[in-house]
Amino acid sequence: MNKKKLSSAGLLDRYGSIAVFTIMYVVLFIMIPVFRTPSNMLNILGQSIPTLLIALGMTFVNISGEADLSMGGVVGLCATLFCSSILAGHSYLYATLLAFGAGIGFGVVNGILVAYCGLSSFITTISIMFLTKGLEYAVGGGKSFWVRDDPVTNVVTAKIGEIPYYVIVSLLIFVIVYLFLHRTKTGLHFQAVGISADAAKYAGINVKLIKFSSFVVAGLFYSMGALINALRTMGAQIYAGERLLLPVFAVTFIAKTILGSKRPNAPGILIGALVLTIVSNAFTLLGLQFYWTYIAQGLILIVAAIIAVSDRSVILQDNLN
Repeated sequence: MNKKKLSSAGLLDRYGSIAVFTIMYVVLFIMIPVFRTPSNMLNILGQSIPTLLIALGMTFVNISGEADLSMGGVVGLCATLFCSSILAGHSYLYATLLAFGAGIGFGVVNGILVAYCGLSSFITTISIMFLTKGLEYAVGGGKSFWVRDDPVTNVVTAKIGEIPYYVIVSLLIFVIVYLFLHRTKTGLHFQAVGISADAAKYAGINVKLIKFSSFVVAGLFYSMGALINALRTMGAQIYAGERLLLPVFAVTFIAKTILGSKRPNAPGILIGALVLTIVSNAFTLLGLQFYWTYIAQGLILIVAAIIAVSDRSVILQDNLN
């Protein structure tokens, strides 16, 4: 009897969240005719890309055992630098390098302070978030920058067949991240550091370098996500990064419930980004007020947590790592 109970708990732990998401998708598929059209499926995929890229960046930090809240400011700053530079007459290359430089630069700052100075990643990155939000306001004067009529928006409208180039490139990046984190020696080093930094150090892994690198890579992904999000929305909206912060955290949490992994992982990030986007997309098609989307996403997270954690006593013990 005990074995049977353990087996049932194991099944819930491993497949519970996937079952919830599958049921949700089937219900929406049946209820909303427009939802199941190929064009809307591609739209969902496109809408999920900024969140996917940003969450993949955060996964590098989480998988190495640290937390990163700086994206709430870095994403907005990168988008503002990019769009304001274009409107000021600078080249697309200059604007792109400036945005990427800001993302990577603050990743370097985070990495140095956390990995080499020993500061708390939570305090460090939340400080950088406030700093970059302030810089975003200072650069833009508290206003949004729109590039609706600029040819640069062709980046998100150009297609191969019916699939946008940026979606194809982003999915290729996802595959590369998956292979790197889960199929290479260096990726396993990232995971080892996250599981136990002391054990990794004794095994000869350069723990400080791994942690530093995770923040730098995260900064790169934040800038990529910022640019795609800005181009999709035709501009840099003030504090756009702050609005993405909680959805990205939600995606990284969902990832840890997939297949009972309990650890940050790339496949879970893709599923999490799609789940949250599907809810938002379906509720928009239903003509519901925006707040119902937040309510539904919150309920999904709660249900996924309860089903996916076989030992209910540890649900509230999860942290940002």
